[in-house]
Amino acid sequence: MVGNFLAYLTTADMLTLLHIFNVAVSCGLLILIWLVQMIIYPGLARIPSNDFVNYHAWYVTRITMVVLPLMIFEIIIAIACFFLQDNLLYPIVAVGLVILVWCSTFTFQVPIHKSLQAGKDTSKIRRLVATNWIRTFAWSIKAVTVIVFAFESL
Repeated sequence: MVGNFLAYLTTADMLTLLHIFNVAVSCGLLILIWLVQMIIYPGLARIPSNDFVNYHAWYVTRITMVVLPLMIFEIIIAIACFFLQDNLLYPIVAVGLVILVWCSTFTFQVPIHKSLQAGKDTSKIRRLVATNWIRTFAWSIKAVTVIVFAFESL
């Protein structure tokens, strides 16, 4: 069914769909990262120490189910834009920002979360908040970039 539908799409139609998905995923991640940066990560310091390990395990499991699929869609869309667009400026910027987010995630956030599995540590929580600004700014710039790119391309 989907294969039949895709067979009738022109390249321009596919690019339009790609832009729509790109804006949707980028805006979703933008909203999510600002919630994490302003509410969720600072809120970890407010969790009582005796509840922290259980809460943190609960949080990490659930946030991964939301963020990981979006991040995977994001990289697929960014690479597709890179190969399908004539103007490579925006796709290069987008791919660069996605790479920065992934590097920050696996260099800083994931190791800090792993260390927090042992228990509450306010210095690690402060480091989590501080290093997460990298992703917050990168996803913010990327969202603006893909929105501008979509409007210029459509």
